[in-house]
Amino acid sequence: MRHFHRLAVAAEAIADYKGPMSIVYRETHDVDLEQLAHLFTCADMGDRAVDRARLAQQVSGSMFVVSAWDGGRLVGFARAISDGVTNAYISTVAVLPQYRRQGIGREMMRRLLAGRDGITFALHSRKEAKDFYVECGFLETADMFRRLRKY
Repeated sequence: MRHFHRLAVAAEAIADYKGPMSIVYRETHDVDLEQLAHLFTCADMGDRAVDRARLAQQVSGSMFVVSAWDGGRLVGFARAISDGVTNAYISTVAVLPQYRRQGIGREMMRRLLAGRDGITFALHSRKEAKDFYVECGFLETADMFRRLRKY
């Protein structure tokens, strides 16, 4: 299922903002791959973490990256692939299970979208995440196609 972003988002991306529970948000590609692999495994995305070279490419190949940290612990990660001007695809939004429902995913989404009102964002999600993305300003659409990866 894919959605389009159609909501204006405030452009207040503040580096190292401390949100709930003193979570620190970073908008940088500098992410510990071992912690990211652990996060993906805990978030039922373990298939993305098996090959560290592919994991590193997922991070470096993204235009926009937001990570959430509780001290030195990576607790959330979100990324979007984009041309930086017209279109972007949000490929990953993951939060450790024990940190969910505390606003971390919402803040990472806000940061991915902030100041990018001229870009159309698209994503596909699991059914159980639909309400979350609707609350983030995405609308369901039926006019999209996808080809699933083969491995």
